[in-house]
Amino acid sequence: MMMFDNGLFIVLLAVLAPSQGCPPGPDELPEKLAELLTQLETAKADFQCIFDVTNEQCPCQTPGDCFENDLETLNNTLCELINDLTALIGDQPDDCPALEGCAALFGGCNWTDIAVVDPVGTILPRKEANDTVNGLTVCGDNETHYCIYSIHDCLPPTVVELCLSLGTETVIYGPDVNSGKYTGIASWGDKLYVAIDDYNGTGDDVLMSLYKNGDTPADVIVYISCEAGTVRDFDWLTILNVNCKQSSSLPLQCFNETGGDLQTKLKSSMDIKSFDVIDEDCIVFIDAAGGVWIYDIATNCFKLLYCIPGEPSGEVKINRCSSLIYLTYPGVSELLIYNATTCEKVGTLPYTTSEASDCPYLGFEPACPDDDL
Repeated sequence: MMMFDNGLFIVLLAVLAPSQGCPPGPDELPEKLAELLTQLETAKADFQCIFDVTNEQCPCQTPGDCFENDLETLNNTLCELINDLTALIGDQPDDCPALEGCAALFGGCNWTDIAVVDPVGTILPRKEANDTVNGLTVCGDNETHYCIYSIHDCLPPTVVELCLSLGTETVIYGPDVNSGKYTGIASWGDKLYVAIDDYNGTGDDVLMSLYKNGDTPADVIVYISCEAGTVRDFDWLTILNVNCKQSSSLPLQCFNETGGDLQTKLKSSMDIKSFDVIDEDCIVFIDAAGGVWIYDIATNCFKLLYCIPGEPSGEVKINRCSSLIYLTYPGVSELLIYNATTCEKVGTLPYTTSEASDCPYLGFEPACPDDDL
């Protein structure tokens, strides 16, 4: 087939390009191809109007190159493209995998950027960061315009905002002194919540809130009697994993956005390494023995989802676009994916072509704005 104009190629990309954050429906591929064919056929019909004008105003007077000949060449190319697309529609596969979930984002303590992979395994261009990432959370209106808030493991540690699609990076919290070890970060509304071990060298463990615009000083909203751990947000509650070494029963507690309304959601006999909230009734977590459990708050029942021997330091998170459970482990360059309802393994998802991180951190692009999450 003859090469066609670059502008037409851009039109094709605009029609067929998939969304990273909003997963396409099962009929989206045939619908997009049919839509494209309709547009091309409309353009072909419009060419006759152009020829009506050129026949009157600028017909070719002599054989050879002229404007009307160039139009005819483009018209023939369009005809060939319509024929090829019609044949392609007849040959389109009916087993293309559905995109279940938002694109996943991965940071790691030995990485200075953030890896991106879509739900069917296409590894996308990385998001560049200026320092090693030691935890991240994501928020935004849609899959195109959103911000990644990450902990950078430098001295002193900082909280950095990376906004896309512009790619601008801003330090929104970076005290002049070593303010402690940042162990977790979550986002809700216009604030971030950061868990800090040994805050300002005082030996205190705290949950701190700070505004994303960085204009208002950070506030300590809760002093923690144990060791600060992972932070998650769900349904206006900021959830905090507290590792009480001196207690035989390790609690998973939640606070509201001001640090009040303290509730204990879960007690475990083992150290909780990572967790996330599935819904109002269920929590998924990884314990120090390598067990991945789903805990039903209402029935007080535990169900073993998966087990990996050793001392895991990976993460478990819910992909809010699909409600699937994603697990990532140190030194492993692929995710494990489970169904939160049936507890069955859905599959795996490679996320890097380079060396996997020894301490991976996981996030997801924002869900589609119309999703009721």
